[in-house]
Amino acid sequence: MLQEVLLPKLGQTMEDATIERWIKNEGDTVKRGDVLLEITTDKATLEVESYAEGKLLKVLGKAGDVLPVNAVLAYVGEDGDEIPEAAPAAPKAIPAAEPAPAAAVPASQAAPEAGPAGRIFASPRARALAKAEGVPMEAIRGTGPNGRIVEKDVKAWLERASSVSATPTARQIAAQSAVDITTIAGSGPGGRMLKQDVLGAAPCTPAAGEKPSAMRRIVAERMSLSKRESPHFYLDFNVDMTVAVAYRTALNSGREQKISFNDILAKGCAACIKAVPQINTVWVDGRVVRKSEINISLAIALEEGLMVPVVRNVDRKSLDEISAESRELIEKARGKRLLPEECEGGSLTISNMGMFGVNSFYPVINPGESCIIGVGAIVDTPVVRDGGICVRKMMNLSMSCDHRVVDGAVAAKFVSLLKNYLETLEPPVVA
Repeated sequence: MLQEVLLPKLGQTMEDATIERWIKNEGDTVKRGDVLLEITTDKATLEVESYAEGKLLKVLGKAGDVLPVNAVLAYVGEDGDEIPEAAPAAPKAIPAAEPAPAAAVPASQAAPEAGPAGRIFASPRARALAKAEGVPMEAIRGTGPNGRIVEKDVKAWLERASSVSATPTARQIAAQSAVDITTIAGSGPGGRMLKQDVLGAAPCTPAAGEKPSAMRRIVAERMSLSKRESPHFYLDFNVDMTVAVAYRTALNSGREQKISFNDILAKGCAACIKAVPQINTVWVDGRVVRKSEINISLAIALEEGLMVPVVRNVDRKSLDEISAESRELIEKARGKRLLPEECEGGSLTISNMGMFGVNSFYPVINPGESCIIGVGAIVDTPVVRDGGICVRKMMNLSMSCDHRVVDGAVAAKFVSLLKNYLETLEPPVVA
């Protein structure tokens, strides 16, 4: 029996979605529960499963289309089933918003990845590795979504380059001049590449800019919106994590499921929000709205972009419960199984870049919230204590705040309480 595949409503606020890609193709046999395609809403990238069994006879929506909920995406049936001649056509794709003129973008705002021809599209991990190893990004062709350069592409180039015989000076000049040493014949003894070989070579020409994925486009739009509308101000502070590190080490001894520093931070942030409830507010249509729950958002980096799932009612949960829920949300984010409502209602976001060796940074506030915490690496650092020098495990935290609803004194009070919590693991007293 012929059955329609409709774009499902996967969240209370979901009105439309972008088709990212079809997993199944016309002619494929599908079973109930098979993943048919991936879609991206304004909150998450999701997999759409089949509720029908049979053959995928006709696909109506194509990658890149923006379709409303309940639009007909495809037909599933059996050989011989007749698809109506006047089959419901996929609704017209909604054009993506035009990027704002350069003059309208604040100078401190990072430009979105979509750009003019010649712009290089690469993941943060790929860029970091290329910078550290002196790799000319122009020499690499990406294998990620829409031709994006990912970390494995940089590693593959480094492996090829390691087999090239070249002088240190030649390698240095090649990196500075965007010359691909893997394509140059050396004129030195045994074919070794010399300085003059590199100087005589043409630099690489980056590939024409690719259309960004739906997730990357949404991230760019949301971050641009935040920087345009939310007047950011920033605080940063050093935290002695020696007690917290020892506590976590003891807590995780013999445990299969480890407690992370993000779990400890989430619990601390929730306790401090309870003591400073002004943090749990947001500016909506000229009014200050206070939220009824204390929910902590977690910034999760994916190759395609960024997702921010929300751990709910953190102030009422144990560390084990926070850890289990966080782990489940992270796994769902990486597996593209997050529902839109699982990315809504956050009070504050934690963005941790310490695992990448980043000491400090100032993150952009997640729209719908008023504050975000930037977490740096924990580093053994000589500090002065009681007139003497000792080594302590120090970490830099930063806090970005929306000045429309959070004043400097309020943010400073929150920061002071959070610092004390992380250094002593004692929750603040709520008046």
